[in-house]
Amino acid sequence: MNEIVVDASITLSWCFPDEQAPLSLAVLDRLKAGDSAIVPAFWSVEVLNSLLVGERRGRISPDQTQAFLRNLQALRPAFDHVSLDQVIGPVQKLCRDHRLAPYDALYVDLAMRRQCPLATLDQPQRDAAKALGIQCL
Repeated sequence: MNEIVVDASITLSWCFPDEQAPLSLAVLDRLKAGDSAIVPAFWSVEVLNSLLVGERRGRISPDQTQAFLRNLQALRPAFDHVSLDQVIGPVQKLCRDHRLAPYDALYVDLAMRRQCPLATLDQPQRDAAKALGIQCL
């Protein structure tokens, strides 16, 4: 079983058909086949926020949100927590060196620390990962 850092862009594309990409569907297939998702601790709140925005915009219903969250729960993602020292040090450096938002930098940092691939549709994250020798799916 392999770990994959799965960011919110990949996750949310599973919910919104107009955002689906072959990459995101391939990641979902891998997770269903036994690979495990690892995510920063804030991931579930980031995903929930986007789903609620989707509800307000009429893209999905509250029932669809609940069903999607139950499906995510079934994937049993592992949650990673970082210390303030990690944020002050390596994460802040990633933000500055690669012009990433702190949230995006945490995904890259997690992939680097766990030495596992990063699954993202976010180009700045992909560029930073590539520059750091981190595999992107």
